[in-house]
Amino acid sequence: MQKAWIAGTIGCLLMGGSVAGYWQFMKHTEFRVQTMETVKPVRMLHSGEVVQASLLRKEIIPAAAHQAEAVTQMEDLLGKTVLVPLASSEELVAWKLDDRKMVPGEGERYFSFRTDAAANVNNMVRRGDRVDVWVEFDQPKGVTDASGTLFTVGAVKIIEGLPVTGVKTPEGQEIADAGGLETVVEPARSQYGQARSKAAGKPELNTYIMSDEVFEAYSLGGLGGKIKLALPDLTAPTGPSGAVTPLFRQLKEADAFTKTKPQVRLNGELDSKQISGAASGSANGGSTAEPAPAPEAPIATEVTTR
Repeated sequence: MQKAWIAGTIGCLLMGGSVAGYWQFMKHTEFRVQTMETVKPVRMLHSGEVVQASLLRKEIIPAAAHQAEAVTQMEDLLGKTVLVPLASSEELVAWKLDDRKMVPGEGERYFSFRTDAAANVNNMVRRGDRVDVWVEFDQPKGVTDASGTLFTVGAVKIIEGLPVTGVKTPEGQEIADAGGLETVVEPARSQYGQARSKAAGKPELNTYIMSDEVFEAYSLGGLGGKIKLALPDLTAPTGPSGAVTPLFRQLKEADAFTKTKPQVRLNGELDSKQISGAASGSANGGSTAEPAPAPEAPIATEVTTR
């Protein structure tokens, strides 16, 4: 009887050990199959910060929680500029980062201009952004192109992709977003808009990177009308950095930024995407032309230069 009890006890122990071993094996296998390694910030990263190795950490997460657009290799993130704030719990999604330079290149310099919350597109401009610059004329200006079509123009775009390298408060602190983004599935533009509505501070001074030609365009624009900043879709691929538009060169040649000239004539065709206005007819009294397509509506306000 005693031997049977001992044999039964040993059998139960062996069976229990087998079950426990099998459970541990399955748990380990499931962990390997359903988890992955990704990269996250060690702290919140604010708009305009440049990603460095010391700001990143590796973390194991469930594969189901991984975002398809997230970058998982540290070396692919180094040197990138943060477009929108990233919380320490977030993966680094590609559209929230960009290869934007923050120092002047050859033939470029820093230039600063006084500003306020309204001028900075309702306090949405941040370090690392690229803004478009428009000029709004005090009175509609008549512009005749090479075909003889007369356009009544209210505003023109003179600079595209102007790099913003600093947005400072009166105390000299950099403007940053007060909170991070929720890690939920939302369109990039929606997340971007939510992030930019949480500014920590009021701006007083903007700093840009400008070439001599860009600075000249900005200055002439300020003489000819009111400078307007436009904040484009920064989640889209970027174009040339701080380049004047071909239209600006045409208008400069025609002396269009002189306020005393209500009408000017261009030597080339007028790009309707870079104006706010419409074709009003022939400069020689011909038939009325078709209205020009409306340009992309910029988000803009006046900027006061120092």
